[in-house]
Amino acid sequence: MLPALDRTLRSVPMLSTLGIRAEEARTGHLVLRLPLSEQVTNHAGAIHSAAIFAVGELAAAVVLGTHPDLANLVHLQKSTRIKYYLPSTKDVTAHATVTSEMLDRVKEGLRTNNAHIEVPVKVLDGHGRDVAEVLTHFAFRQRR
Repeated sequence: MLPALDRTLRSVPMLSTLGIRAEEARTGHLVLRLPLSEQVTNHAGAIHSAAIFAVGELAAAVVLGTHPDLANLVHLQKSTRIKYYLPSTKDVTAHATVTSEMLDRVKEGLRTNNAHIEVPVKVLDGHGRDVAEVLTHFAFRQRR
């Protein structure tokens, strides 16, 4: 799954420009890497907050989009919020996980036409320190 996912990410012009790559991918878990480069830095040489937001938001969407238990559903992104902790002058990684409890909430919500979850993503620097926390809210509906 990893090589195919990485090729797909590189085929999206913005993601290719940012240099985002899939580092780890298995059902329910995803790690994306945003490498430090001139294209993604701010005036101080740290990764720009918009690039950090982009990799975090993308990790949430991709971990859902690649989950087999959610493949028959339409995912509707409703909102994303981010909390920044510290700047990074190293590559960052975005870690997203879909737990069994989250899947249960979606299944229960489908029965009442109110299926939604929030996907948390931790963005870490090259030393494993928290750079940001991203929380994306998704609603779901059955495909027609």
